[in-house]
Amino acid sequence: MAQAPPLDFADAPQHIHPNLKRWWPRFPLAQEIWVLPFAADAEEGMILETAAGLAGRAALHGDWRTLIYEHVDNEGYQRAFNAYCQAHSPRLLSLTLDEMVDRLHRARIVRGYLLYRYETSPRALNTLGTLEQSAKLDESANVATSLAASQSGLVVSERLAQRLERLGLKCLRDVREVTEAACWQQESRHFSRQVLGTCDPKARHVRSLMIALDAFVCSGRGDVYHQALARCQPDAPILGWGCGAEDAQTIPSSRFGLFQTATNWCHNLPVFAGESVSTPIPTSQLRTPTACRWADLDWGDGYHYATFVMSDGDNVQWVMGNFFSGSEGRYYYGDPQRGHIPLGWGIPGPSLLQLAPRTLQEIFTRATPNDDFIFYNGGGYFYPDLYGKEPGHTEALAVHAQRLRGSMEQAGVRTLAFNFQQWDSPAALAACATIATHLPELAGILAFQYDSYSAGNGAIRWVPGHAGEEIPVASCRLCIWAQTGRERETTPAGVAAWLNTMPVLGEAATSENFSWVIAHAWSRFREAEVGAPLLAEESGVPQDRDTPGSTRGYTPVLWAVQRLAPHVKVITPQEWLLRIRLRLRPQATLTSWSRETEMRLHHYPNLTKSHSLLAKAKTLLPQTGNSVIARQCFEQLKEAYLQLPPHR
Repeated sequence: MAQAPPLDFADAPQHIHPNLKRWWPRFPLAQEIWVLPFAADAEEGMILETAAGLAGRAALHGDWRTLIYEHVDNEGYQRAFNAYCQAHSPRLLSLTLDEMVDRLHRARIVRGYLLYRYETSPRALNTLGTLEQSAKLDESANVATSLAASQSGLVVSERLAQRLERLGLKCLRDVREVTEAACWQQESRHFSRQVLGTCDPKARHVRSLMIALDAFVCSGRGDVYHQALARCQPDAPILGWGCGAEDAQTIPSSRFGLFQTATNWCHNLPVFAGESVSTPIPTSQLRTPTACRWADLDWGDGYHYATFVMSDGDNVQWVMGNFFSGSEGRYYYGDPQRGHIPLGWGIPGPSLLQLAPRTLQEIFTRATPNDDFIFYNGGGYFYPDLYGKEPGHTEALAVHAQRLRGSMEQAGVRTLAFNFQQWDSPAALAACATIATHLPELAGILAFQYDSYSAGNGAIRWVPGHAGEEIPVASCRLCIWAQTGRERETTPAGVAAWLNTMPVLGEAATSENFSWVIAHAWSRFREAEVGAPLLAEESGVPQDRDTPGSTRGYTPVLWAVQRLAPHVKVITPQEWLLRIRLRLRPQATLTSWSRETEMRLHHYPNLTKSHSLLAKAKTLLPQTGNSVIARQCFEQLKEAYLQLPPHR
């Protein structure tokens, strides 16, 4: 089979939304799907993943319309696959691994195999381990994966090579002694500049998409990682997750203008990435049902306003898997108590819209009125204050913001949360301004710092937005985070105690009247009696495993809310940001809302009362630095707006 060059994603079929730009190509819908059992053996999994990748690549570049699906014992994956099959009616054929290999070989999708050495060291996944283990990290699996597309070869370990020989496949290349650096030096011209793969050589997940997209695959460390980052186009995504410290991977990728997707445990993406809005998922089901309108607010004196946000929503593999189903879903979106309190859920919306729209559909269709949604880290993990700082990559942030606009408009999400190296540095605020000016519907940015999340202590900075608006960049004040030893990153009881001391909103509004709290998704707690020491919920609770009585995720947030005094009012993040804009920047905010009201009233000349109220409100705008007049202006605008027919 002739080898096509790496796919230009711009040539992929485009979304019907005029502003939605693609980070990922849309795969053709499958006419036939070969369904294989779950590969519990990692070396067999390598073969399955690379076969699925070669089949997906053939579909992207030609007339091949058979894709490969691995059965996954996760209800979310099963529901998504069942919905796909019901919508598109592909022929389903159950095959063994050997039967699949034989069919691909006969179809000339596979020419042979690439021989690698599977690492059997005790090194933990996605770590470098000890110095000795790091020195012995075997990169040959990543080299084989990098070459699989150009060679049309399966990635096969020493243990399974004879099995493939018996099926008639020959070794195309022995890469057991080839390093990632040598592979890059010799073959870099064959790799896509629009995506990069990082993988632990011992892990097999998501290699299918890496191969289908002609990605170079490395372990995310050393000079070769930096060279691969430097070659990629601005704002390219990184598939998978590499080896070593988190910031050792994310700081270089941010500086070169690439974002991490944390897809390292994903399955079957070439299948799921064939769907999109209206094909056949209704547009309304890929849009949040819980948006807050400014006209639904009151003036709000007498309360301290708090909002809670679940962490780690930039993690695609988690949101596709254990976020609402699987072994851990009961702690998060699958918690049966969900909906009892307002909560912000971070989601990687842009990637889900293009890679796994069925997952996003399920999240939105199961939402309660108290579930609010945030594009966490802009839909991928990067630090805005570092994004594209390397020479030649400076346009990355503007490109990301332009692409982000379409995803936010489609999903109806108006809130962003970002992780910064230094949340209020000049570089961070300049980055926020770049983002805000590209997003007309942006309500605000929730800011937290890599170390530590609560470094800003609730301070708020302001940046210019679209059409002269002022957009808040609000720092995290508190975290529900176990065993940190830090005063403001503590237990549910500790967070509640802190919030109960905060001042209420009155005529003189300040940032001290507003707090947002991150709930660390992985921290475990055990319920404590009212009146127990504030650290009792974390005392003696192992953080590396579930133990009787321990829990994490949603329930600890519920405990915190139940301990709040009556003057602390918990609201959704979007409402929280709108209230901040109204009370801390009334003139700019009311000017923006009056323009919106005037534009809508233009179509309804017979609503004379609304026109009169708007006119009165506009006369008050110059004096809205005075809180009494600002309140009058707001109430007149609100009354005028609420007489309008529902906005479609």
